Amino acid sequence: MKKFRKVLDGLTTSSPASTGGSPSCGSAAGTPTAAPTPREIDIPETLMSENFQICKTVRHGFPYQPTAVAFDPVQKILAIGSRSGGVRILGQPGVDSFCQHESGATVLQLQFLINEGALVTACADDTLHLWNLRQRRPAILHSLKFNRERITFCHLPFQSKWLYVGTERGNTHIVNIESFVLSGYVIMWNKAIELATKTHPGPVVHLSDSPKDEGRLLIGFESGTIVMWDLKAKKADFRIYYDEAIHSVSWHHEGKQFMCSHSDGSLSMWNLRNTAKPFQVTFPHGKSQKDVRKESCKPILKVEYKTCKNSSEPFVIFSGGLSYDQAGRRPTLTIMHGKAITVLEMDHPIVEFLVLCDTPYINEVQEPYAVVVLLEKDFIVVDLTQSNFPIFENPYPMDIHESPVTCTAYFSDCPPDVIPVLYSIGAKHKKTGYSHKSYPEIIITGHADGTIKFWDATAMTLQMLYK
Repeated sequence: MKKFRKVLDGLTTSSPASTGGSPSCGSAAGTPTAAPTPREIDIPETLMSENFQICKTVRHGFPYQPTAVAFDPVQKILAIGSRSGGVRILGQPGVDSFCQHESGATVLQLQFLINEGALVTACADDTLHLWNLRQRRPAILHSLKFNRERITFCHLPFQSKWLYVGTERGNTHIVNIESFVLSGYVIMWNKAIELATKTHPGPVVHLSDSPKDEGRLLIGFESGTIVMWDLKAKKADFRIYYDEAIHSVSWHHEGKQFMCSHSDGSLSMWNLRNTAKPFQVTFPHGKSQKDVRKESCKPILKVEYKTCKNSSEPFVIFSGGLSYDQAGRRPTLTIMHGKAITVLEMDHPIVEFLVLCDTPYINEVQEPYAVVVLLEKDFIVVDLTQSNFPIFENPYPMDIHESPVTCTAYFSDCPPDVIPVLYSIGAKHKKTGYSHKSYPEIIITGHADGTIKFWDATAMTLQMLYK
């Protein structure tokens, strides 16, 4: 402190006269005295740049440009991937982590190793990564680069050690999840389809194991071709050639039927007893015209087909499929349950959605209870257990710029009772899952609409105390 005091002493010895002020009266004769010049003190600097380390302690807000989402139904953990290679991992309130791919490549798909504290990420640079989530800071255990093929779809069955990877060329590779190396078993596209068929079926857009038999893999190609592949016999059980492009496939839990969503806004239902043609084709948002043809509809980008214990009617939930005539309509999620059709309009485009179920086993009655909807600039969870499908209150305040932030201030030495008091007057209901210890760090933000918000800055993410 002595060094800084000397500097301050030197500065305070200058008088207003030295900066153009009026002269001060000094001697009895009234002659002004000259102001003393401040002494220049050479201070040897002992602190170097390596003595300082700036690091992120708090990350707040919605992931920028989200691209993918996954859910572990046992540990109740959610992961969101982004265009810049970031992955946000959310659990119960207070469980919030962030990890970043060094390459910065877009996250195409996420797959949890359910109940194992691990996550597989597939990135746009055609690399697979296996993350260990058991430690405080998630870290990559293994990486696997595809050099000659582009990754389009991944599937990891529950409690399986085999990760199935579909590519743009239409081939399916199998990765050992423990060693994270290619097994050498490849389902080549020209073997999957009939040898007489000369046209390429397109990229792999779907992979799933049969609920009846984990030794059989359903492969969906973009062109509309579907193949059930017997992994042990290394041959196709059946092949379906449909004249509409496929976007997604979803199984009935008994493994006797599956549903496909298509580029023309239709849903097709297939029965394994007769795969020559679908036993049902519907256009949920296509009205019949006079000539009996359906009006043109947008693609149904994803469909989920989930069964319920207390109802014979399953849930069919999908995104897209609206009529092209409905111009200007906002992005929609459609929930079909029996004859009831509910269309939920979203404020932003839908990136991805997941139906949350009680069981991780695909061969059990699914009993869906919620839908996670990842939007371009928001994240919502729809409650399926109530007929009006309300939205859950989000425990994570996602948008600090609800009204644009115009100024901020940080306070680190607040009285220890300030944060609890702000919590008690500001929270709608008592927050749970937070530490009872109070660390005196608060960030105050001023906003364009004239509001001031107080944030607890002691956790991994900001928690709003009071507005």
